[in-house]
Amino acid sequence: MRVRRSFTLVELLVVVSIIGLLIAILVPSLAKARAQSRTVVCMHNVHVLGQGLGMYASSNNDLLLPSRLPKIDECNSYAEINGGRKYRPTFLAVMGTSVGVPAFEDPQPCKADIDRYGEAGDRQDYYHPTYLCSAVPSWTDERNGAYGYNYQFLGNSRLRDSNVLDSYKNWAVPLAQIRHTASTVAMADCMGTAASWAPRKRADYENNSRDADRLGNEGFNLDPPRVDPTDGEMANFDKTPQSRTAVDPRHQGRAGVLWLDAHADTQTPEQLGYRKNPDGSFGFEGNNTFWSGTGRDVAWTLTSSP
Repeated sequence: MRVRRSFTLVELLVVVSIIGLLIAILVPSLAKARAQSRTVVCMHNVHVLGQGLGMYASSNNDLLLPSRLPKIDECNSYAEINGGRKYRPTFLAVMGTSVGVPAFEDPQPCKADIDRYGEAGDRQDYYHPTYLCSAVPSWTDERNGAYGYNYQFLGNSRLRDSNVLDSYKNWAVPLAQIRHTASTVAMADCMGTAASWAPRKRADYENNSRDADRLGNEGFNLDPPRVDPTDGEMANFDKTPQSRTAVDPRHQGRAGVLWLDAHADTQTPEQLGYRKNPDGSFGFEGNNTFWSGTGRDVAWTLTSSP
Protein backbone atom coordinates (compact mmCIF):
# COMPACT_ATOMS: atom_id res chain seq x y z
CA MET A 1 0.00 0.00 0.00
CA ARG A 2 1.54 3.33 -1.12
CA VAL A 3 1.66 6.28 1.20
CA ARG A 4 1.24 9.71 -0.46
CA ARG A 5 3.38 12.44 0.98
CA SER A 6 2.64 16.18 0.72
CA PHE A 7 4.32 19.33 1.92
CA THR A 8 3.60 20.35 5.45
CA LEU A 9 2.61 23.88 6.27
CA VAL A 10 6.02 24.50 7.80
CA GLU A 11 7.78 23.31 4.64
CA LEU A 12 5.63 25.56 2.47
CA LEU A 13 6.39 28.54 4.69
CA VAL A 14 10.11 27.81 4.44
CA VAL A 15 9.95 27.62 0.63
CA VAL A 16 7.94 30.85 0.41
CA SER A 17 10.40 32.55 2.76
CA ILE A 18 13.35 31.45 0.62
CA ILE A 19 11.67 32.68 -2.56
CA GLY A 20 10.86 36.00 -0.90
CA LEU A 21 14.47 36.33 0.27
CA LEU A 22 15.77 35.64 -3.23
CA ILE A 23 13.41 38.23 -4.71
CA ALA A 24 14.49 40.78 -2.09
CA ILE A 25 18.11 40.16 -3.09
CA LEU A 26 17.62 40.11 -6.85
CA VAL A 27 15.15 42.96 -7.42
CA PRO A 28 17.51 45.76 -6.25
CA SER A 29 20.29 44.22 -8.33
CA LEU A 30 18.06 44.13 -11.40
CA ALA A 31 16.92 47.70 -10.81
CA LYS A 32 20.54 48.81 -10.50
CA ALA A 33 21.43 46.96 -13.70
CA ARG A 34 18.58 48.68 -15.54
CA ALA A 35 19.70 52.06 -14.23
CA GLN A 36 23.26 51.36 -15.32
CA SER A 37 22.09 50.36 -18.80
CA ARG A 38 20.16 53.63 -19.10
CA THR A 39 23.30 55.51 -18.10
CA VAL A 40 25.32 53.69 -20.77
CA VAL A 41 22.75 54.59 -23.43
CA CYS A 42 22.65 58.24 -22.39
CA MET A 43 26.43 58.55 -22.28
CA HIS A 44 26.60 57.07 -25.77
CA ASN A 45 24.14 59.72 -26.98
CA VAL A 46 26.12 62.46 -25.26
CA HIS A 47 29.33 61.24 -26.89
CA VAL A 48 27.70 61.18 -30.34
CA LEU A 49 26.41 64.72 -29.90
CA GLY A 50 29.84 65.78 -28.69
CA GLN A 51 31.27 64.83 -32.05
CA GLY A 52 28.79 67.23 -33.62
CA LEU A 53 30.01 70.00 -31.32
CA GLY A 54 33.54 69.69 -32.68
CA MET A 55 32.37 69.34 -36.27
CA TYR A 56 30.33 72.53 -36.00
CA ALA A 57 33.36 74.49 -34.78
CA SER A 58 35.52 73.06 -37.55
CA SER A 59 32.97 74.12 -40.17
CA ASN A 60 32.32 77.59 -38.71
CA ASN A 61 35.65 79.33 -38.29
CA ASP A 62 36.36 77.69 -34.93
CA LEU A 63 33.25 79.24 -33.34
CA LEU A 64 31.17 77.49 -30.71
CA LEU A 65 27.42 76.95 -30.90
CA PRO A 66 24.84 79.31 -29.46
CA SER A 67 22.43 77.83 -26.95
CA ARG A 68 19.53 78.93 -29.16
CA LEU A 69 19.19 81.57 -31.84
CA PRO A 70 17.49 84.75 -30.57
CA LYS A 71 13.93 85.70 -31.46
CA ILE A 72 13.81 88.50 -34.02
CA ASP A 73 10.34 88.02 -35.51
CA GLU A 74 7.90 85.19 -36.18
CA CYS A 75 10.20 83.56 -38.77
CA ASN A 76 13.63 84.71 -37.61
CA SER A 77 16.12 83.57 -36.55
CA TYR A 78 16.35 80.28 -38.38
CA ALA A 79 18.95 77.79 -39.52
CA GLU A 80 19.19 75.03 -42.06
CA ILE A 81 19.40 71.79 -40.13
CA ASN A 82 19.14 68.15 -41.08
CA GLY A 83 15.63 67.92 -42.55
CA GLY A 84 15.08 71.53 -43.57
CA ARG A 85 14.78 75.07 -42.27
CA LYS A 86 14.08 75.33 -38.53
CA TYR A 87 12.89 78.29 -36.52
CA ARG A 88 15.25 79.12 -33.65
CA PRO A 89 16.87 75.69 -33.30
CA THR A 90 18.58 74.84 -30.04
CA PHE A 91 22.22 73.79 -29.85
CA LEU A 92 21.14 70.13 -29.92
CA ALA A 93 19.41 70.42 -33.28
CA VAL A 94 22.35 72.29 -34.78
CA MET A 95 24.82 69.73 -33.43
CA GLY A 96 22.71 67.03 -35.05
CA THR A 97 23.30 68.61 -38.44
CA SER A 98 26.99 67.73 -38.17
CA VAL A 99 26.32 64.29 -36.68
CA GLY A 100 23.91 63.41 -39.47
CA VAL A 101 21.02 62.45 -37.18
CA PRO A 102 17.91 64.63 -37.65
CA ALA A 103 16.41 66.11 -34.50
CA PHE A 104 12.93 66.64 -35.92
CA GLU A 105 10.94 64.61 -38.38
CA ASP A 106 9.11 67.70 -39.61
CA PRO A 107 11.09 70.89 -38.81
CA GLN A 108 9.15 74.14 -39.18
CA PRO A 109 10.56 77.46 -40.47
CA CYS A 110 8.28 79.83 -38.52
CA LYS A 111 6.96 80.10 -34.97
CA ALA A 112 3.28 79.79 -35.89
CA ASP A 113 3.74 76.87 -38.27
CA ILE A 114 2.35 73.57 -36.98
CA ASP A 115 4.10 70.28 -37.66
CA ARG A 116 2.40 66.97 -38.42
CA TYR A 117 2.19 66.21 -34.70
CA GLY A 118 0.39 69.42 -33.80
CA GLU A 119 3.41 71.20 -32.31
CA ALA A 120 4.26 74.84 -33.06
CA GLY A 121 7.49 75.76 -34.80
CA ASP A 122 9.13 77.06 -31.61
CA ARG A 123 8.09 74.12 -29.38
CA GLN A 124 8.64 71.01 -31.46
CA ASP A 125 9.45 67.63 -29.96
CA TYR A 126 12.67 65.75 -30.60
CA TYR A 127 11.79 62.48 -32.23
CA HIS A 128 15.14 60.70 -32.55
CA PRO A 129 16.40 58.89 -29.40
CA THR A 130 19.87 60.45 -29.75
CA TYR A 131 18.41 63.72 -28.43
CA LEU A 132 16.60 62.08 -25.52
CA CYS A 133 17.86 60.73 -22.22
CA SER A 134 16.64 57.19 -21.58
CA ALA A 135 16.32 58.01 -17.88
CA VAL A 136 13.65 60.64 -18.72
CA PRO A 137 12.34 59.55 -22.14
CA SER A 138 9.25 61.77 -21.95
CA TRP A 139 11.34 64.96 -21.91
CA THR A 140 11.00 65.58 -25.64
CA ASP A 141 10.18 69.32 -25.87
CA GLU A 142 13.02 71.26 -27.50
CA ARG A 143 12.71 74.03 -24.88
CA ASN A 144 12.16 71.70 -21.96
CA GLY A 145 14.75 69.16 -23.04
CA ALA A 146 16.85 66.70 -21.07
CA TYR A 147 20.23 68.22 -21.96
CA GLY A 148 21.41 71.74 -21.22
CA TYR A 149 24.25 73.81 -22.69
CA ASN A 150 26.83 75.89 -20.84
CA TYR A 151 25.45 78.91 -22.64
CA GLN A 152 26.68 81.65 -20.34
CA PHE A 153 30.32 81.00 -21.17
CA LEU A 154 30.12 79.19 -24.52
CA GLY A 155 27.30 80.81 -26.48
CA ASN A 156 24.68 83.13 -25.01
CA SER A 157 22.90 84.59 -28.03
CA ARG A 158 20.25 86.46 -26.07
CA LEU A 159 20.17 90.12 -27.11
CA ARG A 160 21.35 92.92 -24.84
CA ASP A 161 19.10 95.29 -26.80
CA SER A 162 16.10 93.87 -28.68
CA ASN A 163 16.41 96.73 -31.17
CA VAL A 164 20.00 95.83 -32.04
CA LEU A 165 19.89 92.48 -33.80
CA ASP A 166 23.55 91.59 -33.28
CA SER A 167 23.86 92.71 -29.65
CA TYR A 168 24.42 89.15 -28.43
CA LYS A 169 25.28 88.86 -24.77
CA ASN A 170 28.13 86.40 -25.33
CA TRP A 171 28.27 84.99 -28.83
CA ALA A 172 30.03 83.98 -30.95
CA VAL A 173 32.74 82.46 -28.76
CA PRO A 174 35.92 81.17 -30.48
CA LEU A 175 36.98 77.70 -29.38
CA ALA A 176 40.54 79.01 -29.09
CA GLN A 177 39.33 81.36 -26.34
CA ILE A 178 38.73 78.35 -24.07
CA ARG A 179 42.00 77.50 -22.37
CA HIS A 180 41.01 74.22 -20.74
CA THR A 181 38.71 72.27 -23.06
CA ALA A 182 39.16 68.97 -21.19
CA SER A 183 37.93 70.55 -17.96
CA THR A 184 35.21 72.84 -19.31
CA VAL A 185 31.60 71.62 -19.27
CA ALA A 186 29.91 71.88 -22.66
CA MET A 187 26.62 70.06 -21.99
CA ALA A 188 25.06 68.02 -19.20
CA ASP A 189 21.85 66.49 -17.91
CA CYS A 190 19.69 69.40 -16.79
CA MET A 191 16.69 69.48 -14.44
CA GLY A 192 15.56 72.93 -15.58
CA THR A 193 14.44 75.80 -13.38
CA ALA A 194 12.94 73.36 -10.86
CA ALA A 195 16.45 73.44 -9.39
CA SER A 196 15.43 76.65 -7.60
CA TRP A 197 12.79 74.75 -5.60
CA ALA A 198 13.20 72.22 -2.82
CA PRO A 199 12.88 68.64 -4.14
CA ARG A 200 9.51 68.08 -2.46
CA LYS A 201 8.12 71.21 -4.15
CA ARG A 202 9.25 70.39 -7.68
CA ALA A 203 6.38 69.64 -10.06
CA ASP A 204 6.50 66.81 -12.58
CA TYR A 205 7.65 67.37 -16.15
CA GLU A 206 5.03 68.62 -18.58
CA ASN A 207 5.54 69.06 -22.30
CA ASN A 208 5.17 72.67 -23.49
CA SER A 209 4.88 73.98 -19.93
CA ARG A 210 6.42 77.27 -18.81
CA ASP A 211 5.94 76.67 -15.09
CA ALA A 212 9.21 77.55 -13.40
CA ASP A 213 8.81 74.92 -10.68
CA ARG A 214 8.42 72.04 -13.15
CA LEU A 215 11.23 69.63 -13.88
CA GLY A 216 12.70 70.25 -17.31
CA ASN A 217 11.43 73.80 -17.68
CA GLU A 218 13.87 75.67 -19.95
CA GLY A 219 16.19 72.69 -19.69
CA PHE A 220 18.18 73.59 -22.80
CA ASN A 221 19.79 76.47 -20.86
CA LEU A 222 22.14 75.06 -18.22
CA ASP A 223 23.23 77.64 -15.67
CA PRO A 224 26.66 77.15 -14.06
CA PRO A 225 27.00 76.79 -10.28
CA ARG A 226 27.79 80.45 -9.59
CA VAL A 227 25.41 83.05 -11.01
CA ASP A 228 25.21 86.77 -10.37
CA PRO A 229 21.54 87.66 -9.68
CA THR A 230 22.22 91.39 -10.17
CA ASP A 231 24.43 91.84 -13.24
CA GLY A 232 24.65 88.28 -14.48
CA GLU A 233 22.45 85.81 -16.25
CA MET A 234 20.28 82.80 -15.52
CA ALA A 235 17.42 80.99 -17.21
CA ASN A 236 14.75 83.18 -15.59
CA PHE A 237 16.88 86.22 -14.79
CA ASP A 238 14.11 88.73 -15.47
CA LYS A 239 11.32 86.80 -13.72
CA THR A 240 9.99 87.10 -10.17
CA PRO A 241 11.12 85.12 -8.35
CA GLN A 242 14.34 84.56 -10.21
CA SER A 243 15.01 80.91 -10.97
CA ARG A 244 18.08 79.11 -12.20
CA THR A 245 18.71 75.74 -13.81
CA ALA A 246 21.20 73.12 -12.61
CA VAL A 247 22.45 69.68 -13.51
CA ASP A 248 20.17 66.73 -12.86
CA PRO A 249 21.80 63.78 -11.03
CA ARG A 250 19.34 61.37 -12.65
CA HIS A 251 21.89 58.58 -13.08
CA GLN A 252 22.17 57.10 -9.60
CA GLY A 253 23.06 60.45 -8.06
CA ARG A 254 25.26 61.60 -10.93
CA ALA A 255 24.72 63.71 -14.05
CA GLY A 256 26.01 62.84 -17.49
CA VAL A 257 28.49 65.46 -18.70
CA LEU A 258 29.97 66.29 -22.09
CA TRP A 259 33.25 68.17 -21.79
CA LEU A 260 34.39 70.58 -24.46
CA ASP A 261 37.10 68.22 -25.74
CA ALA A 262 34.23 65.76 -26.49
CA HIS A 263 34.92 63.21 -23.75
CA ALA A 264 31.97 62.27 -21.55
CA ASP A 265 31.56 60.99 -18.00
CA THR A 266 29.25 61.30 -14.99
CA GLN A 267 29.70 63.69 -12.07
CA THR A 268 27.80 64.64 -8.92
CA PRO A 269 26.49 68.21 -8.71
CA GLU A 270 28.98 68.87 -5.93
CA GLN A 271 31.90 67.70 -8.05
CA LEU A 272 30.81 70.16 -10.74
CA GLY A 273 30.74 73.02 -8.23
CA TYR A 274 27.06 73.28 -7.30
CA ARG A 275 26.05 74.15 -3.76
CA LYS A 276 22.64 73.39 -2.29
CA ASN A 277 20.60 75.34 0.20
CA PRO A 278 19.48 73.59 3.41
CA ASP A 279 16.13 72.71 1.79
CA GLY A 280 17.83 70.98 -1.16
CA SER A 281 17.32 73.74 -3.72
CA PHE A 282 20.30 75.01 -5.68
CA GLY A 283 21.66 78.37 -4.58
CA PHE A 284 23.50 81.07 -6.52
CA GLU A 285 26.87 80.64 -4.83
CA GLY A 286 28.77 77.75 -6.36
CA ASN A 287 32.16 77.27 -7.99
CA ASN A 288 32.59 77.90 -11.72
CA THR A 289 36.06 76.44 -12.13
CA PHE A 290 34.78 73.79 -14.58
CA TRP A 291 32.53 76.21 -16.46
CA SER A 292 34.35 79.46 -17.20
CA GLY A 293 36.79 77.98 -19.73
CA THR A 294 39.69 79.70 -18.00
CA GLY A 295 39.86 77.56 -14.88
CA ARG A 296 38.80 80.56 -12.80
CA ASP A 297 35.87 80.63 -10.40
CA VAL A 298 34.01 83.64 -11.79
CA ALA A 299 30.38 84.39 -12.51
CA TRP A 300 29.48 85.55 -16.00
CA THR A 301 28.22 89.14 -16.07
CA LEU A 302 27.32 91.64 -18.76
CA THR A 303 30.28 93.82 -17.77
CA SER A 304 32.76 90.94 -17.99
CA SER A 305 31.71 89.87 -21.47
CA PRO A 306 33.51 91.37 -24.46
